[in-house]
Amino acid sequence: MSNDKGRHNARRFVIGSTLAAAAALLPAAAPAQEVGEIIVSASRLPASVETMPQSVDILEAEALQKQLAVTADLEQVLGNLVPGLSRSSNSSINTYTSLRGRKPVFLIDGVPITSTLNDVGRELRLIDPDTIARIEVVRGSSALYGNSAGAGFINYITKSGEPGPLALKTEVGAGASLTQFGDSLRPSVRQSASGTLGAFDYRLQGSYEETNSFFDADGDRIPPIEGAALQDSTFRSFFGKAGYEWGGNHRLEGSLSYFKQKAKLLYRVVNGNVVNRIKATAVQTTPFPDEVPQKHENLTGSLVYTAADLFDSGSTLRAQLYMQDSKSIFQYARNRFPLVPSMPHGQSANDTRKWGSRLDVTTPLDTGFLAGGQVLWGIDYVHDRTEIPLVDGRDFGLPQTLDSYAPFLQVQIEPVEGLTLSGGVRHERSSLKIDDFQSLFTLKRVTDGDLEYRATPVNVGAVYEVTPLFDVFAGYSQGFETQQLSFTFRATPVDISLAQFKPKPNLIDNYEAGVRVHGDGFDASAAVFQVESTNGVSYVLDPRFPTDAQAVRAPDKVYGYELTASFTGIEDWTLGGTFAWMEGKSDTNNDGSFETPLQNRRIPPEKLTLYAEYAFAPGSFIRLQGLYSGDRNKFPNSIGTNRFHEGKVTSYVEADLSATFRVLETGQLSIGINNLFNEEHFTNYAEGNNRNESLVMAQGRNAFVRFSVTY
Repeated sequence: MSNDKGRHNARRFVIGSTLAAAAALLPAAAPAQEVGEIIVSASRLPASVETMPQSVDILEAEALQKQLAVTADLEQVLGNLVPGLSRSSNSSINTYTSLRGRKPVFLIDGVPITSTLNDVGRELRLIDPDTIARIEVVRGSSALYGNSAGAGFINYITKSGEPGPLALKTEVGAGASLTQFGDSLRPSVRQSASGTLGAFDYRLQGSYEETNSFFDADGDRIPPIEGAALQDSTFRSFFGKAGYEWGGNHRLEGSLSYFKQKAKLLYRVVNGNVVNRIKATAVQTTPFPDEVPQKHENLTGSLVYTAADLFDSGSTLRAQLYMQDSKSIFQYARNRFPLVPSMPHGQSANDTRKWGSRLDVTTPLDTGFLAGGQVLWGIDYVHDRTEIPLVDGRDFGLPQTLDSYAPFLQVQIEPVEGLTLSGGVRHERSSLKIDDFQSLFTLKRVTDGDLEYRATPVNVGAVYEVTPLFDVFAGYSQGFETQQLSFTFRATPVDISLAQFKPKPNLIDNYEAGVRVHGDGFDASAAVFQVESTNGVSYVLDPRFPTDAQAVRAPDKVYGYELTASFTGIEDWTLGGTFAWMEGKSDTNNDGSFETPLQNRRIPPEKLTLYAEYAFAPGSFIRLQGLYSGDRNKFPNSIGTNRFHEGKVTSYVEADLSATFRVLETGQLSIGINNLFNEEHFTNYAEGNNRNESLVMAQGRNAFVRFSVTY
């Protein structure tokens, strides 16, 4: 890695100078977005999210498209737009996706795609971003969504049919490294057809994308992260949605979303050195005889019936049936199971088949001081069968079946003008059946058992409109999650009967307070938060198996603050940004004192984003955005010890430049450069993971071109 400090400082100076105008106008920095009235479709949010006593981001398709001009990575897109959300890992894995110190729940049109029983960390690679009409990000828990919702949720709302009988859109694009063009080309093509025929609307959309190698700022090939490679992959997706409306109040809508990534194994990693900060490198390779390509495949289906003004009561009903079939194949590991000399190697996988239902009823309140309020009530059910095999058929983790249901109630009222009060309760009842299992690590047995979980999280909050331009809010909410037992018991040191095991759910308490300002062309918010959990998870090296981690549970606490702002008061200009800082500690010895810092997997360094955008013609604009990611070194004694997630994370600055042009009446051309100044740095995941094989560089300067035409 280059040590040219003069060039390094010059880059920072140029970036800082370019963005100084934005910084001067902003007390803190956020993506321009409308957060007032929204159309509620696959959402449980209130009609006006400004009445919610917690922080909410509504990311519309236009904001997403501006980010996709400089990256095809949805994790990077969200990291650029959402304060407090950690940075991209440049891989297919999103275990480092942290929102207020915990991993959020991901949904597609309200369908939970986050795995409850075995976190494979692939939810950011299960949908084509171009099918998304809006992303809702709610920071913190509520009764709206259930299990694992301690950090909040991220809901992808997909596009529906366009007005008119038929609208076709064709897009071609390509990306490439500007430090080593040869093997880095990333071609893509997308085609959609949508329209409305009377009471019937539809959308069909497909995409194909191919990536080759990634290269760092020095032009060196970046090795794939084991089990999580984006390089040398093909991506295929299909999305279909159709809806039919009748009687003015009724709608039936079905959708199907398919996404698949398949990686070719062309290169393996040559370990770097964490102590000396020597980057890992790539070496050409061929698969082992029994090694198969890594892949991640997801199929999600949904059928939704909605009815407005139910029984002339003003109530709205939404009933949903859904399914998910998700399959993953991870890295191949040699000599992972030394106690099985006949078959010591293995390649792990995950197979989750899920189906469930959601019922929502929203009823307006029109009596006395409750007038103007509403009640949202309903029930959720999910059946989840998760198996964790090796590709040769042996069980690697516990086969599990979850049945869970949860009735919930959420109330929002305005007892006096300007004051909105919210409260809710959700009762979780889960039954988890675990099949007989023999550990390949220890040859010990886990005898099947039926485990029961119960929890009743609540939430309360208030929003007060001090003036039409200024409001304050505060809230308390609880979350709930079951333990991921496969990780806990896949290397059990003794035979164990789960019939005697009494697992405790992890209960999470969220506290938040903040202010929101809405002026003429100016929006800003500031929030402080604290999140406490009873059984937070950290991962440490398993001394018995040097390549594997073991879970350690302890109470923990995360606290921090987030700032956002946007300004449109100058004609044709939009300025904005975000800032977020957090810290977290755990009580590892259960003495009531939180003295042990939480790992980098949970706590990212502080993050500042700024952007400036100029619209030079209708439908055409140029945008410069910058990001600063800070330092974190809470585990100085762990450097070089291979202790998971306890590495030294160093700061960096990165800038992106993009321009979008309207071509004639129906065409659009976007050109983007990611990492404009070719900043050399490791990803936060690479440094934070504290492993020699993971110490890979971030990508250097890349260019992206996309051209679309609608006809």
